Amino acid sequence: MRATAAVLGGMVLAAALAAPVHAEAEPEWVAAMKAVHAKGTAQKGSVSQIGDSITFTKAFLAFLAWNKPEAFPAVNARVNGKLLNDRKGPEHSNYSGWTAGEGLSKIKGVLANEKPEIAVVMYGTNEVTKGVSLEQWQKNMTAIVDACLEAGCVPIVSTIPPYPGKDEKAQALNAALKKLAAEKKIPLVDFYAAVLERQPGTAWDGTLLGKGDVHPTGGENHVFTDENLKKCGYALRNYVTLKAMNDVIEKCFEK
Repeated sequence: MRATAAVLGGMVLAAALAAPVHAEAEPEWVAAMKAVHAKGTAQKGSVSQIGDSITFTKAFLAFLAWNKPEAFPAVNARVNGKLLNDRKGPEHSNYSGWTAGEGLSKIKGVLANEKPEIAVVMYGTNEVTKGVSLEQWQKNMTAIVDACLEAGCVPIVSTIPPYPGKDEKAQALNAALKKLAAEKKIPLVDFYAAVLERQPGTAWDGTLLGKGDVHPTGGENHVFTDENLKKCGYALRNYVTLKAMNDVIEKCFEK
């Protein structure tokens, strides 16, 4: 009896070990962005930065010109960091105070000149500030995304951070962005969620964001320790953006 039980137990264990391990399903955007990149119209290593002051600042991604964080090997191997440092200003579709409307007016020229494989896109804080309607923002963002896709560029869109005193509007805009990303099957960086994950409630006010301000805090913008990601807003934005870029390169681009 004991021998039989032992045999049966061994058979069960062997069956469990032999059972196939199901890998986590890939996001829908992977196949879609493989097809976009396969157009072959982009320049290898070229990345465009599309946004307002939270993108225009040298605190965002510019450090890749001289620093290569080990956590993102695919980015280090492929992306031209010097271009990220240089591509700051209206001619690159990023500038302080801009809405998606201003970005849209420049996007086709940027795509033609920079031929990016990836464009990181964040607009919305100035729409909230200036009272631009959600519908108008959606129209402009959709046009920016469509222009990228048509040009063979993978757009990585980002939610905006919490907005002191106007957070309901920020949440509504972010919900609309997630819907757009799902419809277009494009990758999304949830910067809003990353802020709340590390500083819940309103603890982000004065830590990851300036006190009473929508802008991320600066400091060691390229240091990605757990401690620094709780106190330096630009380090957190860089971290979640680079993670998304690394995923796109690994999953959608040829070596």
